[in-house]
Amino acid sequence: MEQAKKLEMINPLDPEKGPIHNTEIERTVLATLMNSSQALAETNDILTPECFYDNANREIFNAIRTLYNQGQFPDMMLVSSELGKMGSTITAIDVTELCVNSTQVMDLHPHALILKDYSLRRKLWETAYTMMCQAANETFDLSSIHQEAKEKIDSLYDSERTELVTLQSTYNELQHHMLLNRSLPEGETFGTKTGFPDIDKNGGLCGGDLNIVGAETSQGKTAFATALSMSAIENGDGVAFYSMEMTALQLTARIAAMRSGIPSSRIMFQKLSIEEIYHIDHCMENFDTSKMYFDERSTTSLDSTLLSIRSMKMKHNIKGAVVDYLQLMNTKEIGMNREQATARCARDLKNLAKELDIWIIAISQLSRNQQSPVPSMSRLRDSGQIEEAADNIFLIYRPRDTKNNYPEPFVDIPTEGTAMVIIGKGRHVGTGQFICGFKPENTLFYPMNEYQLGLLNSPMIIPDGDKRCEDLDMPF
Repeated sequence: MEQAKKLEMINPLDPEKGPIHNTEIERTVLATLMNSSQALAETNDILTPECFYDNANREIFNAIRTLYNQGQFPDMMLVSSELGKMGSTITAIDVTELCVNSTQVMDLHPHALILKDYSLRRKLWETAYTMMCQAANETFDLSSIHQEAKEKIDSLYDSERTELVTLQSTYNELQHHMLLNRSLPEGETFGTKTGFPDIDKNGGLCGGDLNIVGAETSQGKTAFATALSMSAIENGDGVAFYSMEMTALQLTARIAAMRSGIPSSRIMFQKLSIEEIYHIDHCMENFDTSKMYFDERSTTSLDSTLLSIRSMKMKHNIKGAVVDYLQLMNTKEIGMNREQATARCARDLKNLAKELDIWIIAISQLSRNQQSPVPSMSRLRDSGQIEEAADNIFLIYRPRDTKNNYPEPFVDIPTEGTAMVIIGKGRHVGTGQFICGFKPENTLFYPMNEYQLGLLNSPMIIPDGDKRCEDLDMPF
């Protein structure tokens, strides 16, 4: 009886009162979306225009989502401008008032779920009200009323299951994937080729993967990530590069040095001969420089970098991105220590890679260990959660002391002019280690096969001009 009285007081079928909604929560959600670049990414699978009952709030959300899909941060000014393009009567003053006078929250997820729940309840309300009106009219057939209501309710829940897939559908996708792999020419990989056979033999850099490149200071982390990026570009893939330490000009000088063999310090700070300039130009002409993108405005925080990567994917269809490096990225989360912030960076980069189907290389510092200089995953600085988020972890080792050798099975390989890459974790490529060439003056990593390594280990002095010099397959 008491429950019946409550229902009578609410009277949900009264069209004048309207269905359930909460305008204040809608304004809170909108204000938060315009002040946090990650808020929409975290709720993108929940929020739709139907979540907003108020027409003005719905228009503002549509403007926010349009800007976000264009790879832009939907701040107050851009949202106001977008509303103008849409022909909306909502002014910049209205948008500013909403942002200034509405509560903003750190975690938007529960508020988005409330709006989603309300939107589903409103659809049920509309179905129930329509059914009530039709039932009161004898011209409507009862079976038709029932069938129409059933279809609407079923479609309502079907729309909520759009993200669910069955084993059958994913197996069909796997069959297509297997046939695609079978059709690849010999030596080709499904993912992006890195130029290093030990990585490429199991797919290379694959979309959805977070790859960590770790090493101690001055071991060549950025150079190795750059080498992987250059290989991707040589194979026609676009790459976005974000550096917290180097400018785009400095990175370009490094790439020119890696291509030409002329040290980047000379390219940047010394007077080159006209022949050297022509040589650099010639080497860069054979490299598609339009495939690498820099966004120096988006290297100050995690949120801006994530938004820029999303924009690069939409505008330029990049296949991968490099973030240099994790420990320097800033997050807006108040009260986070360095380990928590680094963990969040790794986790968000992994989620973005999976969402956009691109590979991401994130560079990470390693803590030093004088007793055991050979790198290990336990030395990833600031966070053990980096290992959990990563799909592949590449650790670089170049002995600082020439008296030190590589560990087994490479103890006989000279450490000068070489580097050891340890695959500490490999979801696709497997674990292991390999030796590659390294030219410190050009910060250049390049692959070497067993025969080339054997030549390096040989005490024989090879005269200039001997064809065996070509067998080393040096980049220049």
